[in-house]
Amino acid sequence: MQWSLRSIFASALVLLAANPVISCPVSVNNRDVLPLVVNTVYQFDNTTWNENLAVRENGKLLVTRLDTPILMQVDPTNAVAPVTVANFSSEYAGLLGITETLTDIFYVVAAAPFDDDFVKTSGVISVFKVDMNTFNLNDSGAITSAAEVTKVADISTAGFLNGMTTLNDVLGYVLIADSYNGVVYRLDVYTGNYTIIIDDDNMKYLSDSITNLGVNGLKIRDSYLYWSNSGNPIFCRIPINDLGEATGASEVVAAVDSADDFVFRADGTAWMAQNQIESLSVVKDGVTTLVAGNSYSTILAGVTAGAFGRLSTDSNILYLTTNGGLAIPVNGTIVVGGEIASIDTSVY
Repeated sequence: MQWSLRSIFASALVLLAANPVISCPVSVNNRDVLPLVVNTVYQFDNTTWNENLAVRENGKLLVTRLDTPILMQVDPTNAVAPVTVANFSSEYAGLLGITETLTDIFYVVAAAPFDDDFVKTSGVISVFKVDMNTFNLNDSGAITSAAEVTKVADISTAGFLNGMTTLNDVLGYVLIADSYNGVVYRLDVYTGNYTIIIDDDNMKYLSDSITNLGVNGLKIRDSYLYWSNSGNPIFCRIPINDLGEATGASEVVAAVDSADDFVFRADGTAWMAQNQIESLSVVKDGVTTLVAGNSYSTILAGVTAGAFGRLSTDSNILYLTTNGGLAIPVNGTIVVGGEIASIDTSVY
């Protein structure tokens, strides 16, 4: 999540009317040809901000929305239309990070109202459990059995909770980025207890950044916690133990501009969503390469997060959420509907 929202939605409808969509797809024939082809899985109405996503074991996508506090399920095959899994109270501004612990048990961040500086103006930030084991649709896509939704904790000390990842699915530990304060919380989803577990300088935003958001996306790989930083163009990691505590110093893995969330492919390459510059880049061996989108294209307008498929048929397919350019309109004026997009990464 980037930039501020107060002025975005007030001006969005004005921006939508007059401008043509810019796109520049290029076919990929082998790993040496870029940009990668971006396909649209589903495009929502204008002013839709898709913020984050997780892939269920059955291949369906769970998508958090920031323009409204709802969680949606999207079928990447489009066999049925997207459905609302959970509609949270209007006391929340929207939803952000999502992570799975045990099979089909997900946790989501619900944001309290906040101002242009990402400071809470009322209420409290909460984390909810969404049990999808009870969720079912009929053949026409109508809900026949609802997901079970319960509040886990109100995290009153947090500034702006954002990205989230699972530390230990059995013990019920998840890590959550507080982007405004530049720290990471550990939450015990079984007890609701939480604490700041990592506070590192590389998690802070720079004083001259256009956003007051630092640490954003979180992922754990090979006993390291990795994170993107929206207000400092660095992609970092730090060694951690089983409790999420740092066991050494942090280090910069690569330079990445305007990073929102990110995801690792099985081979260890990191795929970085660059919301503010409408781009997707790959980090490999410390080198950052632009692979799709650009600041002048609506192909990945406001790309916010990514997740790889979990079926044998789509394990190399990267699914992406976008906000249509609501954070930073393309060419300063163009806003399109938020999307669920996909990229076949097997060619790269």
